[in-house]
Amino acid sequence: MPESAHYIVIAGPTASGKSALALALAERMSGEIVGCDSVQLYRKFDVGSAKPSADELSRVSHHLVDVLDWHEDYDAARYARDARSAINDILARRKIPIIVGGTGLYLRALLQEAFHDDLPSDEGLRAELQTQSSVDLFQRLKDCDPKRAGEIHQNDRFRIVRALELNILLGGPVHEKTSRQIDGASNAEASIFILDPVRSVLHDRIALRTKQMLAGGLLDEVSNLIKSGVSITCKPMESIGYKQAAAFLSGQLAEEFLFDHIAAATRQYAKRQCTWFRKVKEGQTLPQNAALEEHLRLILKNIPPKA
Repeated sequence: MPESAHYIVIAGPTASGKSALALALAERMSGEIVGCDSVQLYRKFDVGSAKPSADELSRVSHHLVDVLDWHEDYDAARYARDARSAINDILARRKIPIIVGGTGLYLRALLQEAFHDDLPSDEGLRAELQTQSSVDLFQRLKDCDPKRAGEIHQNDRFRIVRALELNILLGGPVHEKTSRQIDGASNAEASIFILDPVRSVLHDRIALRTKQMLAGGLLDEVSNLIKSGVSITCKPMESIGYKQAAAFLSGQLAEEFLFDHIAAATRQYAKRQCTWFRKVKEGQTLPQNAALEEHLRLILKNIPPKA
């Protein structure tokens, strides 16, 4: 494999400092950023997704940010194809692709190319599943695929429905049907670095980010999205922050509980992210207490020449 085919992955839980590190790295080594965030893909979902600022977007080229409208479907297989296309384009221009984000399923699809390729779908079956309550759907998933149920939050209706849809269409859990493909996938082209902050530090960062989002206009953003016709049941509106803000705006959540609900949901999500990223093969976990400059030094030291 030629040296120029390598790319860099910076992964980790929400609020771990991935974006700042990726931006600094891209500026240091003539790189371009490829997002790996399932909400930043959507236009106008800015504050709640901690999308790069206008200044950051002007400093470094970003890919797979602001590419979808709220009603568009998107999945891991499509992400993997789009990300590989972006990586090839960046490499062709002799730049360094830097993948950054915390959506584990998308990253898994990219690193293990066969994963979720050509998996079936059935819109009729999906619509039928949507008629059932979230409680019943999650219990059904726990009964037929406890492994996948353990990876999904009980309120993540979108992924629960998709997991059940695949289970039914494949005649069993996805991981059993694709395990041979997953195990045979190669991460050789990627240099993977993982941020895994001390829990107390991460929780403090999550609290600060939640405060910043609320002070930065999250409620106004969600209100404007809803007024413009965005459905509160669409995929990006079901994500953390947007879901709670929509509940508050509709009178289902009291203002005094809004911060706590967002922060708690974010902590739970970060915990699941940390668990998954620890299992990433060939991933190098960066020191927990090191500053950004030290992380940069370690990354530059541990990537192939002309990575």
